[in-house]
This record gives sequence, C-alpha cells and structure tokens, in this order.
Amino acid sequence: MVHFLELIFFLLLFKAILRCLYFWQLKEYRWDRFKAFLKTSQAHQYFLPTRYFLRPRLTLKTLLLIYLSFYFTMFILRLPNLVIVPFAAYLAIPLSTSLAVLLLSPLTSLIKDFIIFLAKLKMRTMPSSLKVIGITGSYGKTSVKEILAHLLAAKYQVCKTKGTDNTSIGVAKTILKNLHKSHQIFIVEMGAYKPGEIKQICQLIKPSIAILTGITQQHLSLFGSLEKIIAAKYELIQALPKTGLAVFNGQDSNTLKLARQTKSVKTLTYRQPKTPYQTNLLGDYQQLNLQAAVTLAKKLSLSLKTIKPKLKTIPSFKTRMIQKKGLNKSIIIDDTYNANPQGFQAAINHLQALKAPYKLLITSGIIELGQESNSIHHQLAQQAFKVFDEIIITKKDIADIFLKAHPESIKVSFQPQPKKILAYLKTNLKSQSAVLLASRLPQKFIKSLCVNPS
Repeated sequence: MVHFLELIFFLLLFKAILRCLYFWQLKEYRWDRFKAFLKTSQAHQYFLPTRYFLRPRLTLKTLLLIYLSFYFTMFILRLPNLVIVPFAAYLAIPLSTSLAVLLLSPLTSLIKDFIIFLAKLKMRTMPSSLKVIGITGSYGKTSVKEILAHLLAAKYQVCKTKGTDNTSIGVAKTILKNLHKSHQIFIVEMGAYKPGEIKQICQLIKPSIAILTGITQQHLSLFGSLEKIIAAKYELIQALPKTGLAVFNGQDSNTLKLARQTKSVKTLTYRQPKTPYQTNLLGDYQQLNLQAAVTLAKKLSLSLKTIKPKLKTIPSFKTRMIQKKGLNKSIIIDDTYNANPQGFQAAINHLQALKAPYKLLITSGIIELGQESNSIHHQLAQQAFKVFDEIIITKKDIADIFLKAHPESIKVSFQPQPKKILAYLKTNLKSQSAVLLASRLPQKFIKSLCVNPS
C-alpha cells in the first residue's frame, strides 16, 4: 500500500512538472513573456493543480528541463522532516522548474548564438543577386509572406521562412535548412517582443526590401508603450540600404506616418483595393494583405495577367481564417491563430456579413496587451455585441469586461473548461448557426467541434 501511495505521489509530481514546463514552453522560455503571463488571470494554473493534463511538446530541451526539475524536487525530498517535506516538494515545483529553466539558459543561448553564427556564414556564400525581403508588423505578417511567396514563385526561385517562425533563431534555421544558391528571392517574416530583435534579424539577412503591414498595441505589456513598438518595427526600415525599397500599409495611421517620414529609401504605400481581388482566401480583411503582395509583385516585374489567376490558388497556411462544418450542421469559422486586435475586429466583421440565424463567439481574448487590455477588450466587446447572439469566454479577466458591459439581449458567459463548452454546444447549438473561434483555443477542442477535423 505504501509503495502504491508513493507511485501516486511521484505521478502527481511528474504531472505538476509537465504543467509548469507547458507554460514556460508556451512563452518560449522567455523571462519577459513569462513575467507578463504571471500578471494575467491564467497565472494560477502555473502554481496550482488543474483538472487538465497540461504538457509541453517533447524536445531534447524539454527532457533536460524535466530531469533538472526532478533533480531539484528529489533534493527537497531528501530533507529530514518526513511530514512536511513531501508537501514542500510539491508546492516548490513552480520554483524548481523556473530554476531549471534559469540554469539551462546559458547553454541554450550558446547553442542559439552558434546556430545564428553558422547562418551568417552561409548568408555570406549566397549570390549577391539574392533579393531579401523582410516583412514585419503587428498583424498580417504571415499572410503577406505566404501570398507574396506564392505570387513570386511564378517567375522566381523563392525561399521563405516557415509558418510563424519569425525570431532570429527561426530565421537562422530556415537559412541553414532551406536556403540554397539557386534561390533568387528570400522572404523573411520578422517578429519582436522587445527593441533590438528585428535589428538582430536584419544583421543576419541584410534585407533590401521591407514591408510594414501595420502596428497595434499587440505585446504592449512587453514593450511598455506604443512608441517603443513603432520604433522596434521601424528597425527593419532603418536596416535597408540606400538603394532599398520600403512598402507601407497606407491605411494604418502608424505606418502611414512612418512612410511620410522615411526619406532614406524609396517608399510605396498600399491600401484596400477599390475592386476586391478574386481569391480563395476567406475574409475581407485579406484584401489588404493581397494588395500588399500584389503591390510588391508588380514592382518586381510580375504582370497582373500573371498575378490574378494565382490569387485564386493560394496554398493553405497556418494563420488563415478557415470555414469548417461543425456540430449540428453549424458553420465553424476558425480564426484561432490571429491573436491581435486588428485580426479580432476583422473576424467580427466577417461574421457580421455572414448570413446565419444564430451567431456565437467563443474566445480567450488577446494576450500581452498590458495596461491597454481593458480598453481594447471593451471596444471589441461593444463591436461583438452588435453581431453575436451569444458569447462564451474562457478567461476570467476577459469575461469580466464582457459581462460588465453586455446588454440583456446578448447571452454572455464565462466557461474555462473546453469539455463543458463542448457538452453545452452538443445539446444547445442550433442548426445552421455560425460559430466564431477567436484567439487561442485548444486544438483538441476545435477538432471536437468539427464534423471533419482534417
């Protein structure tokens, strides 16, 4: 019996370690992002046991962190007081995993720097004719990159960064694995969580063309102010040579202002097309992303005759809005990869134009908005109330904002458990209803909502 209880205890320890490492991996093992996470309503799940089995993706780094976390936990268990020690060891797991991440940081930083160094060496061997295009912004980066790569492939050999890998290490890995001397164009998506990170990527790839898609308060909690976000994105423009070209979103007030003040390189601006492009992409907001790609493609000598047919055959990519068949003959609009204010608003607008007898929004809200979170979510709530008949929110702090402001005609509820939401929908979801899944939600939950998960 004693051995059985010991086994149960160690399984609980293991589950707690996996739970804590899940959140560290979710925040890319970055202390700045993890600090911002600890200020959210979800932070208690890091410190306290939950009914969910939260676990990180298994990698070599994860396995090392599990080992170190267990090592520190076992050290506590060897302390003399047999009554208190097991409880202390369990409660100290959040600290043990944090210590493991801290101790492994120098090694992971060294490996990261070495990979970036190798990528720099490889970039020096690339032909001088290689045209490098950098894309950054608070939203639309991945869409513009994927559309542009698809268009330019009609005339050039194109290499692009994979998915949403837009950090310096992600770009470096793309260079080492996928970039070859036969490529004529290299399209690089760039993201940042603090000043200097885009500059670091630019030092690696030496872009000659830049696209700035738009700037919002996304990741405001990390940068501290909108001005710092703007300055960070502008690092891409500052890295261009005198012969470079900068392409700006002319409909975004922040990027339009940057376009007008840029004198060091040639500039182009793009706006929503007067006549919408025919495309296989879902959502009117994609028209602006299409225009960005078309504007640069034309500058790189592609004709509209070549461009227009390709806009109808854009391959599927991670961040696109997808329509699926759902439970009870419902329509599921999956927009869970877009987690920024602009994308959220665009998704609401799409549902507004969609004809359906009942409209339901399920969302976790937007992360890392800092002190602007309340005001931004309040604005989004006011827009959502005009479109949806029912709203289900999975995070407490976001739910409080919606519940405080919602009119009596709209049903708004807080439900953090995906299983309970699913059970409710199986019984209550009306036929032909439209369900918008906005911002981050568990993939298992999304698949369970769909008739054909693939």
